[in-house]
Amino acid sequence: MTDYAMFTNAGNAAVEAIVVNSAAHFETFEDAYVWAEQELEYLSRTSTFSEATDTAVREAVYTELRKEFPAIIFRSVRA
Repeated sequence: MTDYAMFTNAGNAAVEAIVVNSAAHFETFEDAYVWAEQELEYLSRTSTFSEATDTAVREAVYTELRKEFPAIIFRSVRA
């Protein structure tokens, strides 16, 4: 399991479920990340997982989703 900077293993499992679900149901990184952020907001409303919207958690989610949706970089072959 990935460490998402949550305070407990249960928190990391909850965030991982969000990441896996968003990667499976969306076709673009932007859509997946927006949905994941909304889910983190919902998760943070519980006292048990209040840290779900911390910067470290959001950065870990961003990193994991970026692995699923790598950025496409176009480079010109012209001089």
